[in-house]
Parts: sequence; C-alpha cells; structure tokens
Amino acid sequence: MAEGPGERAEKSRSNRFWGLMGGFMLLGGVIGAALVLLERDGALPGWAAIGIVVLLVIGLGGGSWYFYRGIDEVERSANLWGAAVALHFYLIGYASWYFLWKGALVPEPDHEALFIATLIVMTLAYLWKKVRP
Repeated sequence: MAEGPGERAEKSRSNRFWGLMGGFMLLGGVIGAALVLLERDGALPGWAAIGIVVLLVIGLGGGSWYFYRGIDEVERSANLWGAAVALHFYLIGYASWYFLWKGALVPEPDHEALFIATLIVMTLAYLWKKVRP
C-alpha cells in the first residue's frame, strides 16, 4: 500500500526532528572538541571563546526557532514545561547554594554541576510531561 498524506507528513516531521537533534549533537561535538584542543591551563584563547559563543547562539537560537515552528501544541507544551521546571530548579538551587556559601556553610557554587543538573532536570521534566497519561 502507498503511504497516505498523514504518513508522509509524519515521516517528514520525524526527519526534521532527527536532523535537528543530529545538528545539535554535531554542534556539541564541535564545541567539545574545541575545548579539548584549545583549552590551556583552564582558559580558551579569546577568539575561540567568541567563536564558540557565536556557534552556540546561532545553532541553539536558530535551531530552536526552526524546531518550534514545526511542532504541535502537545510537544510545545512538554518542552515549555521542561524548560520552566529547569529554570525554577536553577533559580532556587543556585540562589540557595550561593547564600549558603556566603554564610560559609558550603563550598562555592560549582557552575558546571549546576548546569549539568539543570539539563538533567529539564530532560526528566520533559519526559515526565511527555509520557505520563
């Protein structure tokens, strides 16, 4: 049997989604490789830092714009929910850690740990919203 218009549209949507995910993974790989190759004593050359920021803004900004143009309201809701939960986690987590550090109760906030934890929270919140009945 030939594919119907709904099946072709779904296949096209799926291809766009996985193309974007592949692009985001490639962007992450390029940035990670640049860090490994160029970082010396914990610092990047200024030109490399600027290049990475430009790639990040164009890649994530443009990719997100393109992604949100092609998704339905259910997917958009799950993505916005995940982003909102992650932002609240970051705001509460960072502020709490910061003030406890200022009170000499904990070590200085670890920005990489907070960033990774925020990504994990965002992913879990998205999946919870996406797969729950």
